[in-house]
Amino acid sequence: MKETRQLKDKQDRKAKDILRRYVKGRCTDEERAWVEEWYHESGHSTAELDPDLAGKHLAEVWSALEHETAGRRVLSLRKIVSIAATLVAILGVSSWYAGRHAGGKTEPTVAHAQQPIQAGRDQALLTLADGRTIHLDSVAVGDHLAGDGISLMKTDNGTLSYSIAANSGDEATGKYNTISTPKGGQFKIILPDHSVVWINAASSLRFPVAFTGATRMVELEGEGYFEVEHDDTKPFIVVSGNQRTIVKGTKFNLTAYPDDPRQVTTLLEGSVLVKTGESQLRGDEVLLHPNEQAVLHNERITTSRIDALAAIAWKNGKFVYNNTPLEAIMKQLARWYDVEIVYREAVKEITFTGSISRFENIEDVLRKISLTESVRFEINERRIMVRH
Repeated sequence: MKETRQLKDKQDRKAKDILRRYVKGRCTDEERAWVEEWYHESGHSTAELDPDLAGKHLAEVWSALEHETAGRRVLSLRKIVSIAATLVAILGVSSWYAGRHAGGKTEPTVAHAQQPIQAGRDQALLTLADGRTIHLDSVAVGDHLAGDGISLMKTDNGTLSYSIAANSGDEATGKYNTISTPKGGQFKIILPDHSVVWINAASSLRFPVAFTGATRMVELEGEGYFEVEHDDTKPFIVVSGNQRTIVKGTKFNLTAYPDDPRQVTTLLEGSVLVKTGESQLRGDEVLLHPNEQAVLHNERITTSRIDALAAIAWKNGKFVYNNTPLEAIMKQLARWYDVEIVYREAVKEITFTGSISRFENIEDVLRKISLTESVRFEINERRIMVRH
């Protein structure tokens, strides 16, 4: 009896280990095939899934499994696979099934690239007021740089910490620096007022060497997540095209890419005033509250209630989509993986819901999208062809 229980415990531990590695994409081909074969034969692929589960983190499920095992209710291998396979389907995490069947033949949904296209990384270019440039990804952790009244240091988590040098006097007044990320890049910077900005791919932030005067004004092109240091006496203003976002201390995300006709402001904490240029027309100014989003399009601002955490998933290393149009998704992928997107057929009706790590290679990301939608991808060097 004891030996039987020990054998079951060993089998359960092995199954849980396989499934953990399966979800992370680290299991063997044989293990992956076994999980998928069981999943498709079990009928889960046609079951109606509860969309409310889509937002739950994988760790919660494993915590529940651990709790059940701790209560001496030994889980069967099939039950563990059932829970994990259902979770995989809901979250769009992974099934690694590379084809769909038609007429008994397997049609690839992702044609492989010659060389794997890797995800983006921390990299940026800092342009100083005097025209000098610094490739921040080449700066070693702990290095100090000084000049023009500023002091820079790269911290152990890769963040650029930026401050006014002691005894700088008027040396820093009226001067601006710019930090810019290429496609496939991102970076985090601490500004002189201790506000923190995460800068997404293909973006730039222009900011003064010293925040003097009545406001703290910066200019953003692209996407940035801001955690603004509170200061009642000096509002923080982000200029992005013809929009101004005015705050005193808050957390928000702003998307303002030149190739996108919409500017999107999403508030997590505090409040922000979003307004358009110099226009005084009615309806061109809104005050956002947490979990509200403002969209500026054609000089008009519309607002809606949303899950603000989904809007900053990129900062936390994920792509999170909720019925997101495929074209919008492909724009994000193009910036993050530094690839070109070519549409061979119209895809306007295709949307995707799921959560995917930003640090997977692009083939795996495309495969997960193609599993849930009737869309195929072909990779040729750094060009991705999309077919419906």
